[in-house]
Amino acid sequence: MLLQQLAGLLAGFLYKSYASTYRYELFFEDVADRKLFFADLSKRDPDPQTNLIYACFHQDDLTCLPYFADRNICILISNSKDGQILASAVEYMGYQTVRGSSHRGGVAGLLAGMRKVIDGHKMTIAVDGPRGPIYKVKEGITAVSEKARRPIVPVRGYPHWKFVFKKSWNRATLPLPFSRIRLMIGKVDFYSTQGLEEKMISLK
Repeated sequence: MLLQQLAGLLAGFLYKSYASTYRYELFFEDVADRKLFFADLSKRDPDPQTNLIYACFHQDDLTCLPYFADRNICILISNSKDGQILASAVEYMGYQTVRGSSHRGGVAGLLAGMRKVIDGHKMTIAVDGPRGPIYKVKEGITAVSEKARRPIVPVRGYPHWKFVFKKSWNRATLPLPFSRIRLMIGKVDFYSTQGLEEKMISLK
């Protein structure tokens, strides 16, 4: 456990330094959501009246994580050994972690995440689960949204320069240094699982 934590801290430090060269440009599907989006990200304390749930695909993790760092956002991380490394890395980057996934400890993880959202915390969930299939939204995020009565923000990231891990199930994307990254922010709304999947795929 200690080795995984130390590896995660090192990974978090190295990637946060690497990603400091990125330049983000945000584009909103509905410009009326801009104020709501930035107001939520700027708050340090929980607020159950205004907190949002951020949805992304695993493919975009390395693209989106640096932008949302240091904003006190909760993130759902699997209970695996690799999950411990990732949890330590993102905690170094300024996230709170909730452990569990759709594969291991899923119910407990989602319930813990739901309690966080109900208590007013911001949260982000990779919606295609730890093992895919790619671009297939699982039901967990929409269940949290429905029970906590808080809307979802669909997010996609598109680096100008990138390396794609073509052998990974999610075709994970790593922005290259000094990349310009286009963040597409979908309409802040309550979604069905199918509706969220269609929305995220359509964000270009």
